[in-house]
Amino acid sequence: MFDVSGKAIHVIGLGAKGTGRACAAVLSALGARVTVSDAKTADALAEVTAQLAQLPVRLLLGADAYRGIESADLVVPSPGVPLTIEPIQRARAAGVPVLSEIELAYRLTDAPIVAITGTKGKTTTTTLIHLLLRALGRPAHLGGNIGYPLIELAVQADADALLVAEVSSFQLEAVEEFRPRVAVFTNLHPDHLDRYDGSMERYLDAKLNLFRRQTADDVVVVNADRSERARVEAVTPARAVRVSTERPAPGGVYCADGWIISEVQGAAKRVMAVSAIRLKGAHNLANVLQAVAAVEALGLPAETVAAAVLSAFRGVPNRLEEVDTLDGVTFYNDSQGTTPAAVEVALRAFAPARPVLIAGGRPKITDFSELGRIIAERAQAVILIGEAADVLETAIRAAAPDFPIHRAPSLPDAVRQGFALAKPDGLVLLSPACASFDMFRNMEHRGEVFRQAVAHLRD
Repeated sequence: MFDVSGKAIHVIGLGAKGTGRACAAVLSALGARVTVSDAKTADALAEVTAQLAQLPVRLLLGADAYRGIESADLVVPSPGVPLTIEPIQRARAAGVPVLSEIELAYRLTDAPIVAITGTKGKTTTTTLIHLLLRALGRPAHLGGNIGYPLIELAVQADADALLVAEVSSFQLEAVEEFRPRVAVFTNLHPDHLDRYDGSMERYLDAKLNLFRRQTADDVVVVNADRSERARVEAVTPARAVRVSTERPAPGGVYCADGWIISEVQGAAKRVMAVSAIRLKGAHNLANVLQAVAAVEALGLPAETVAAAVLSAFRGVPNRLEEVDTLDGVTFYNDSQGTTPAAVEVALRAFAPARPVLIAGGRPKITDFSELGRIIAERAQAVILIGEAADVLETAIRAAAPDFPIHRAPSLPDAVRQGFALAKPDGLVLLSPACASFDMFRNMEHRGEVFRQAVAHLRD
């Protein structure tokens, strides 16, 4: 067990994810002398600092932030804090170790960790693994980049429990010993490149830190249909368990004759019928296969619970989440679809059906020409909202001048329009291709407004 008693630990960041607050609470309870820095002012952080008021920690906010960081025994940055900022560089120059919260969590627990990374599908895969484990009667805790910070779970979990953690590239930038018993890589797509100076190689390299310290006693689950599989397998001595939606995967999990088949524990066995899965799209089928593979890699019989769990699972909030069906029209919330690539995946998930698409928000890119073509090909109609409405309409008109385009002043109004357009038995899909900050606090807030608007249709 990692001993932090008496150590001067400087925690950086009090952001919305709660990592800094969790680190401060756990480390101070273990006897560390904790300082928390954030460049925001006390007024801006009033709600968070109120939660820390009863803890024996020192707060350095605004202009006072980072004072004395060179004298710390350890620096723990929140995931949203780039390691390139001057105070962290100053600490490193003074020889102060810089470790991420998940690294501390690993050092503070004896519970095995199942960790999932990748660009898309992390949250769904992580959630499915947790649900399957719980259905099998295994004590399991869900956290990391979703739910509770891993460090909170680490100090609570018994040694026979499992920690199931979604892990981002940001969290993996400052690990030294972090070693999951089972590690899953979902896929790789361009994302967060502002953090990595536009370099996909740097982005991938951060994610590969999840696998580098595994041993031959561990397992890595990879998608055999993805080209990055070879890069993952090359950095780890762990046993590779491959999954495929397209072809047999010897020793892994794959689809054949309408069934999910597992060979992870030896002879091939049927896990469940593919048709029983409620989630839409080939990408979600890959998520399911990887969740099954992770559970099977732990020596557990996924086939005993998979059908019950997966036939009931409607999806993770804001990720092709099935919200409701009203008068034959089904509503799906994909508020996390903030890029054209994500919208294309969402639209393909419903093929050959063509949803009424709600899109728009604050644009993250300037060229929507390819998305315009995809919308024209795969949507029944589009309702545009937010700052990107004009540029999106231009892109769609360039691809299909007569495609039905509608405008809405708000998301609830778009939901009402979508309901009318999709009748009698169609689909309404929120997949914005844009950030949310022009109209909402964040992506989650946008999804909640969508759910509320659908619910109000019943009033």
